[in-house]
Amino acid sequence: MFTFSKDSVASAASTVLFVLLWSSGAIFSKWGLAHASAFAFLLCRFAIALVALLVLIPLLKLRLPTTGKGLGYAIATGLVLLGAYQIFYILALSLKVTPGVMATVMGVQPILTAVLVERRHSLTRLFGLCLGLAGLVLVVFLNRLPAPTKNQYLRFRVSLGSSSNSAR
Repeated sequence: MFTFSKDSVASAASTVLFVLLWSSGAIFSKWGLAHASAFAFLLCRFAIALVALLVLIPLLKLRLPTTGKGLGYAIATGLVLLGAYQIFYILALSLKVTPGVMATVMGVQPILTAVLVERRHSLTRLFGLCLGLAGLVLVVFLNRLPAPTKNQYLRFRVSLGSSSNSAR
């Protein structure tokens, strides 16, 4: 039996919002690059994000690091994740890097992060990461194969139908 608490609903909602925003990023980036240069688009994107943060921080009463190690980590993370990552991603899109190459690089990133950063590697976690990599390879590289012709598709359907009928 599932019970819904305020925290579980907020957690699920924030996860869904993150996935929607993150997955739509490539689409909006492609549209943005059709109307602006890479760096002009990034400047607008970062300005919108800054305004959103300046509105949300007091609204949600978020506490930000102000001194010491926490501030240093926050600045370094922001520069790498939001600065370098977004700059190179948008530049790659503007230079017409193929979606397959982009998907491969972005799909391997969490696997490399887990392997390089985590101290302990559980078998379940490694299996899940390898399964994700296998799915990525299937999606990216099998899409490069030529589409089956009508005749091949018909033969496949007939053989599939005959094998399912013989199993009855």
